[in-house]
Amino acid sequence: MKIYIVVLLLAIFCYTDTTSTATAAHSPRPIVADTTAYYKPVKGQRRYVTGSYQGDIHLNGTGITYSGKRARIGYLAADLTYHPVGTKFRVFIDGKSFGIWTVEDKGGAIKNRHRFDFFVGESDAGRIAAESWGRGSDKTIVMYRI
Repeated sequence: MKIYIVVLLLAIFCYTDTTSTATAAHSPRPIVADTTAYYKPVKGQRRYVTGSYQGDIHLNGTGITYSGKRARIGYLAADLTYHPVGTKFRVFIDGKSFGIWTVEDKGGAIKNRHRFDFFVGESDAGRIAAESWGRGSDKTIVMYRI
């Protein structure tokens, strides 16, 4: 009788559908992202988005991320509520791999799990890249958290 009760209790408490839970936890779910790009302005560059160095510093920041690192290509700004500093994403733009990007920054206009800001460089080259990026509406950006 004791063995029967032990087997019955094991059957009741140990039976769970772990395969679907484990698979779901490790399968990447894509994020179709709403994106913009930002850059680090430098004194003396030919043109500024806002018309002045100080205006662009106010808009884009000083080039130091929220995590304290110097901004570089490959860093993202995200809503830290959903994607904490250090979160990595594999990024695809219009189906082509754009590499792995890491959340190192946050921004005032980034307020949901689908909103990201890509750091694209500094000086005039960064400004041109950020301006040509636009709001991302003309390209499909899919990101996988890794």
